[in-house]
Amino acid sequence: MKFTVNLPSRLLPKLQAEQFRHLCTQVPTLYGVLLINTLVLCYSVYGSVPALLSLVVPGIFLSLVAVRATIWLARKRVSPSEARITHYLRSTTAIAGVVSLGLGVWGVALLQWDAGETPFVPLFIAFGAVACTYCLSSLPKAAFATVFLSTTPVIVALLTSGAHMKIAAGVNLLLIFLLILRLVVHQYNYLIESVISRSQVKALAYSDPLTGMPNRRAFTECLEETVGAISKNGETVAVALIDLDGFKAINDTFGHASGDDVLIQAAARLQKACKDCRMVARLGGDEFAVLMVADETSEIFNDTGTTLVLEMSRPFALSESNLRLSASVGLASHSELDASALAVMSRADVALYEVKNSGGKAMSWFLPTMAARLKRRIIIEQSLRETNPAPTIEVVFQPIFDVQTKKIACFEALARWNHPQLGLIPPLEFIEIAEQTDSIAALSEQIFDAAIREAAGWDSTIGLSINLSGVDLSRASTPLMILSLCNRYGFDPGRLEVEVTETSLLSDFDTAREQLDLLRKTGIRVALDDFGSGFASITYLQQIKFDRVKIDGALIADIIHSRDARRLVQGIIQLCSAIGARSTAEKVECKDQVAVLGGLGCDRLQGYFLCPPVTADKARELANIRELAA
Repeated sequence: MKFTVNLPSRLLPKLQAEQFRHLCTQVPTLYGVLLINTLVLCYSVYGSVPALLSLVVPGIFLSLVAVRATIWLARKRVSPSEARITHYLRSTTAIAGVVSLGLGVWGVALLQWDAGETPFVPLFIAFGAVACTYCLSSLPKAAFATVFLSTTPVIVALLTSGAHMKIAAGVNLLLIFLLILRLVVHQYNYLIESVISRSQVKALAYSDPLTGMPNRRAFTECLEETVGAISKNGETVAVALIDLDGFKAINDTFGHASGDDVLIQAAARLQKACKDCRMVARLGGDEFAVLMVADETSEIFNDTGTTLVLEMSRPFALSESNLRLSASVGLASHSELDASALAVMSRADVALYEVKNSGGKAMSWFLPTMAARLKRRIIIEQSLRETNPAPTIEVVFQPIFDVQTKKIACFEALARWNHPQLGLIPPLEFIEIAEQTDSIAALSEQIFDAAIREAAGWDSTIGLSINLSGVDLSRASTPLMILSLCNRYGFDPGRLEVEVTETSLLSDFDTAREQLDLLRKTGIRVALDDFGSGFASITYLQQIKFDRVKIDGALIADIIHSRDARRLVQGIIQLCSAIGARSTAEKVECKDQVAVLGGLGCDRLQGYFLCPPVTADKARELANIRELAA
């Protein structure tokens, strides 16, 4: 018998913590078994052996059991350090050996006094060994010591007694001894496998699958731990957020394989340039983060920020050419007023936003003048995290008209937030923050719930369209959430259309494609929103099956006065027809645009000229009766 699972040395502290946890749950049972078994054995031999063996020795033993049990119960209420856990495990092994040897010697003494003409002594020794070894199976050394030292003296005494009954009992006890050893090996191997398995699962949950770097979750937790530990000894914690400028153009022009190659190269450069930093992580898409710790007066932060900008400006080697990108870097350090990980990340994000807003390709520290924007962001973040009461997000509905029937074909659900402190917050602002703070799942479910619940009361010919964020697309639970809401309100999934943008597909294209394919299989239709606002949206039309393409309003604005714009929109409509997708023109703002788009063969129209977003009550009133403006 041997241990067949090898544990990497780095996982030893985790194994010891798991052993300690198991012992804490099993020790009460262990001492309970010892107590009951000892009392019953004393009762069975009382009067047949001297009081020293039937009362004094077991009395001392039971007193030690009570003291040891009390100590363990006290330990169970605290979270000891790794060093203390190691000490507890070693002391348990030593005590188990001493106690087991004492029990074995006591058993032999009882047998010598012929209390064993009956099988009581071997029986209780065997039962006690099995029960105690089971309770100590997570600590093999202690389990082996228990079974070996408690049963070996008794087995030897039985086998050498010359009495047939005792020899038979000794052989039986030896078989039990071997089975117990096998049980311990099996249980310990299972424990090691579970520790390794959980470690692997955690590694996947905390790492970026493309670059192998830590992900946002790992970075945030490391930042929280670092701020808590370092801020006490005078050092400074700083975060640098890096965003690649122009990355989307590479994805659209050269494909996602080339985009992934650039991200892998960028990750390698960052790790090399920041090898002395606490952590380098990929937060998602083309955004990376660096965690730094240094003396308060150190210039390492500025030097690192400058290095990051320079490293990202070097050419990236692709299979057919070399491409140049640039990077924007936002830096922030922990503050005595608010040193939380969320605050540091928010300040760095605000600094990054200021750099991007100024044209990018540079580095900037968070400055006090940016405080107003930061304060606004923190208020939004905190409001989004509130569950009681939940954010007062209202859903309004904008009609989308069918060009042929001149009737409302469906409504697009739009989120509106009139914050009690900040007033109206644009959807792009609070949805982006929700995505960055992991609040998007609850927010999306709230919006989908309100929209589907309302649409369930409309005429069955009227559809519903809802936007789906990039984070929602990467979450495996999203399709189930949508379908469960449809089922809850009796809403036909075939009436639902989800809209996705090019940006939402960027973070994890393969997962997004799988999620959209899954939604389409349930009958839900998929639309590509804001077509024409990016560099090469046609790439997505080639790789994902879309039921509808919504033409960006920026292209619609010039179709009256520009022949080229009109031809471009006509080409898009013809492209939609070629791939089997319907077309919708957004932001239609005048009567002439309605006429031109109708002449070009556009299927549906949407815009303030036709009808602005309306409340749920007004949407019910308009459904199937409001006609297209002539």
